[in-house]
Amino acid sequence: MSSMLTEVFLHTSVSSHSKILNMKRILNIMAAASAAAILASCSVDSQKVVVTNDSELSRDNETVELCFKALQKADKSLTAENVVVYDADGVQVPSQVYTEQDGKVKLLFQVTVDAGAVAEYVVKAGEREEYPMLAYSRHVPERMDDYAYENNRVAGRIYGPALEFPRTFGSDIWLKCTDRLVIDDWFKKMDYHHNYGEGMDCYKVGGTLGGGALVPYSAGENFVIGDNWASFQHICDGPVRTKAVFTYNAFDVDGVKYSASRTIELDANSHFVKSVTAFHPVEHDADSLDLVLGAIKHDVISRVDGENWIAFTEVASDTKQPEVDGNISVALIYDEAELADNPIKAIGDIAGHAAIITREAANKPITVWTGSGWSQAGFEYPEQWTVLVGDFAYAQANPLKVEVVK
Repeated sequence: MSSMLTEVFLHTSVSSHSKILNMKRILNIMAAASAAAILASCSVDSQKVVVTNDSELSRDNETVELCFKALQKADKSLTAENVVVYDADGVQVPSQVYTEQDGKVKLLFQVTVDAGAVAEYVVKAGEREEYPMLAYSRHVPERMDDYAYENNRVAGRIYGPALEFPRTFGSDIWLKCTDRLVIDDWFKKMDYHHNYGEGMDCYKVGGTLGGGALVPYSAGENFVIGDNWASFQHICDGPVRTKAVFTYNAFDVDGVKYSASRTIELDANSHFVKSVTAFHPVEHDADSLDLVLGAIKHDVISRVDGENWIAFTEVASDTKQPEVDGNISVALIYDEAELADNPIKAIGDIAGHAAIITREAANKPITVWTGSGWSQAGFEYPEQWTVLVGDFAYAQANPLKVEVVK
């Protein structure tokens, strides 16, 4: 391309008309080169990914999952170290390959698609750029076995076996006003209840479900708060996702002992943590059980209940300066796909918690999302949070269609 541009400049005349003509030639050559680069990215060894958004909501930075082994079957040169994803302009899109607990290998990348539109991407072997880590989690033995997680928007933790109190399935919300990953620094300082400019922990959990968890509902009267996790397996970190799997020791629910398994998954650019939880009868058979998806309320200033979600905003609860530390927004979202056979029984309040009550089969993995936002990080008004939660719930109920074309 550079030699062609040189030739154009060598033949440029002094007249204005000639200059205009030559500029047009330059632009045409550049356009042709750009088109050639895009066509090259769709070579014989590449695979096109067509993402269709049939919904009325534009999607920004939404994660797409592909079976990596299927991609490798079509292109045997692909490896986790050389797989590259390009958008329609030939620009690399950060991607991540990881192996699930069951051995399935996934390729992840995030897409942006307008409402009612189609976006195309290309997967092929190449030289990967350096993608920043945006989703990270780890076991924190130096802080009583916490397991902490974060992305470039939010952070949080759940409690482990060394901690005597609280004993709970619940989660803690950490607030961030930076894209930087902070949990390692915050645990190193052990002073995260004060805001030094990047955020803080000012959300009070105690003996509650904290920022959200799915637990059994005992005899239709109160939820069983459960226990801290007993064991864990870290699955992945990366530019797109962090994920971990937890097991919980058996506890009693109306005379039946249940153990539990739970995955926690957080993607880059998201305010919502995905949890998949199953309750397993240990000593007796059990067909189903009532469940509560709940989050503790404090000084609530706004709340909206959707068909399968709750969004509320409250004053910072674990702080001596609530007027300085601002407002915390919380969300609970129940997967609409789970409700076809077992509709929501009620949305309301239980023991000071915002709650969604359902009945589900024992051993069935149930998907929910919990979310958090901060008035000092993009959610100055509760209405902004409500819109985001409603849009996110709508997006989960109307997933993007993804097709791989050789």
